[in-house]
Amino acid sequence: MIIILLILVIAGSFLWWIISIYQFMTVVQPAKGGQYMEAYVGQPRYLNPLLSYSSAADRDLVKLIFSGLFDYDENGMLREDIAERFEVSDDIKEYTIFLRKDVKWHDGENLTVDDVIYTLDTAKNIAYGAVGVNNDIRLAWHDVKYEKIDDYTIKFILNEPNSDFLHELTLGILPKHIWGEIGPEQFQLTEYNQKPIGSGPYKFSDLNMNEKENLISSYTLRANEKYYKGEPFITKIVINFYPTRADAVNAYKNGTVSAVIVDKREYIDALDKIADIKSIELPHYFAVFFNQTKSVPLAFDGVRKALAYATDRNKIVSEVFEQNANVRLSPFAQGVVGFDDTLQQSSFNLDEAKKILEENGWKIGEDGIRVKNDTRLSFVLHISANHRELTQVAHMLEQQWKEIGVELKIQEHEKSDMEANVLRPRDYDALLYAHQMRFEPNLLPLWHGDEKEDPGINYALFDDEKMNTALEELVKQKDSDKRQELYKEQQKRLKDEVPAVFLFAPKLSFIHSDDIKNIRVNRVNTSYDRYVDIHLWNIKEKRVKK
Repeated sequence: MIIILLILVIAGSFLWWIISIYQFMTVVQPAKGGQYMEAYVGQPRYLNPLLSYSSAADRDLVKLIFSGLFDYDENGMLREDIAERFEVSDDIKEYTIFLRKDVKWHDGENLTVDDVIYTLDTAKNIAYGAVGVNNDIRLAWHDVKYEKIDDYTIKFILNEPNSDFLHELTLGILPKHIWGEIGPEQFQLTEYNQKPIGSGPYKFSDLNMNEKENLISSYTLRANEKYYKGEPFITKIVINFYPTRADAVNAYKNGTVSAVIVDKREYIDALDKIADIKSIELPHYFAVFFNQTKSVPLAFDGVRKALAYATDRNKIVSEVFEQNANVRLSPFAQGVVGFDDTLQQSSFNLDEAKKILEENGWKIGEDGIRVKNDTRLSFVLHISANHRELTQVAHMLEQQWKEIGVELKIQEHEKSDMEANVLRPRDYDALLYAHQMRFEPNLLPLWHGDEKEDPGINYALFDDEKMNTALEELVKQKDSDKRQELYKEQQKRLKDEVPAVFLFAPKLSFIHSDDIKNIRVNRVNTSYDRYVDIHLWNIKEKRVKK
C-alpha cells in the first residue's frame, strides 16, 4: 500500500509538472464556435436601416447585420467602420471619405460608393418618406450634396460648416444591387425587410414563426466568414422574441437564453446572484426642466439656485437605482468630451439653499412654505406615470425641497397625454424628463433658443445669448482646443443660469451568462451599440504556444 501510494504521488507530481509546463508555455486565446442566444422584447418588422427607428428589436438586429461608414467604439467615441479614412476641408464644408476595399455584402458582392449613394438618395426621397423612411434621416440629408470620386471615394458638400457631420455617417448602408429595383410602393413589403442582406458581422440564416399567433418567435444569424474586420468567433446567434420584459427575464432565468437587457431594478435584483451583469454607461440624463415663462417663482434666479443646492442626488441614486445610475450635475460628466469638473452644478448643501432664499426675501410662512411679495414658493412638477422610478424620484424631490420651504405638487400623465398636452404646448411649471445625447456631444438641439418650441427639445425654454453663441460656434469649429473652450462656456452658462436641476444618468444593464467572454464595451450612445466589436466576443477557447 505504501508503494502504491508513493507511485500515485510520483505520478500526480509528474502530471502536475506537465500541466504547469504546458500552461507556462501556452496562452488562452478565443476559438471559433459556440452559440449565443438573447431575449428581445417586441417583434421585428423591418430589418432595414431606413425603416428600423420605431422598434428596438429592429434596431438591434440591424446593428448585427448592417454596417455604416462610421460607428462608435467601446467608449462611445466615433471611429471609422466601412470608411478607411477621411479628409475635412478647412471651412468644414467638405468631407471626403475613402472606403475600405475589402467590404463585401453577405451575398459576396463588393460594397462600393454606389451603395452609399443609393442609400442616401433613398433616404432623401420624399416618396420613400411616405412609406416609412425615418423623417429625421430625410431632414438630416435634405441639403447635403455628394459626388462620386471613384468606386471607393465619395465627397460630401455642406451648405454650412458642420463639425458634427460625421456622426450622420453611422447610418447603415443598403445594397443597391438588391434594393435598386424596388420602388417606394414595395419598399415596406419586400421580403428583404425580413430576410436582409447586409455587410455586418452576422448574416441572416433563418426565422421561425409561431403559426398559432402569426408572430416571429426567433431569428437565427450566422457568422459572416468574410467580415472585413475578421470572422466572428461566435458562429451562431439566436434571437428569441417575447411580449414583455418580464417574459424575457424569465427566459434567462430558466436557461432558454444566455443574455437579456433589463430596465428595472427589480429585474436586476432578481438576476444578481445567477448572472454576470455588465453595467454600461449611457450619456443620456434626466433633469427637472424649469419653465420660467409659466411659473413666477421659478423665474427668480435665487429660487432655481436654491433648488439645485437642496437636491440630494446621491440619495436619489442610491435609494432608487443603487448601482444602475450615475449622479449628474451637468449634461457633461466623466467620459463626455469637454467635461470640466469645476463647472458642474452645485452639490447638496441644505444650509446654502436656505441662505440663498432668505437673502432673496423668501420668508417661511405659517404652513412652512416660503412667500415673497404674496408669491407662494409653489409649483407643479409633471412626470410620466409609465415609469415607477420617476414617481419615486419626484416624491423624493418633494420631500427634499420641502426642507427649504418649497411646495412641490406632482402631476402624473400617461405617455400620450404627456406628449400632446404637456410637452408640445410647453404647458408645465417644471418637467422631469430626459435629454438624449452622445459622449461626443452637440447640445445645440437640446439647449439653443431656437429649439424652445415643439418639435424642439429645449424643455427649459432656455434662450441665453452667450449659450446660443457657444453652441453655434462649436459646430463651425475644427480646432480641438477652441472646441474645449466652447464646451467650457456651455457648462458655465448652465451652471450660472440653472435652467434645470440635473439629476442622474441611467445605466444599461446587460445580463449575460459567464461563458460569454471578451465583452469590451464600457459606454454606449444607444442600447444597440452594446454590440460594438461583437466579432471579438467568444465562447470557445484554446491554448496556443506563446
